Amino acid sequence: MKKKILIIEDEPAIIELLRLVLMREGYEVHTCQTGRDAIATIKRVTPHLIILDVMLPGLDGATLVRIMSEDDSLSSFPIIVSSALTESERMFANYPQVKGFCSKPFDLKNFVIQVKQAIGD
Repeated sequence: MKKKILIIEDEPAIIELLRLVLMREGYEVHTCQTGRDAIATIKRVTPHLIILDVMLPGLDGATLVRIMSEDDSLSSFPIIVSSALTESERMFANYPQVKGFCSKPFDLKNFVIQVKQAIGD
């Protein structure tokens, strides 16, 4: 069974790039484009890993991580945060489910390494 990864990202070009990279690595990829839809999508997909953008319409990534950390049914999903603002990495330092941070533009080799480490491959 393929491991499932959920990409929560509002930029279609980034979604497509990450989707292709992750599918090439053998993962089943699901996507969601808004913070408002993220919780329902996480519950429906039950991903092995979430790739989460910081700047999202509706709820931002920091708010989503806080909500997830306070909900026992969501707090165990590992997350890799992505952002063009490297200083936003500090916002997530106190959340154990955040397993990595990738700055945009992506270094795809490093991205794949982080995904494999976070997902246990």
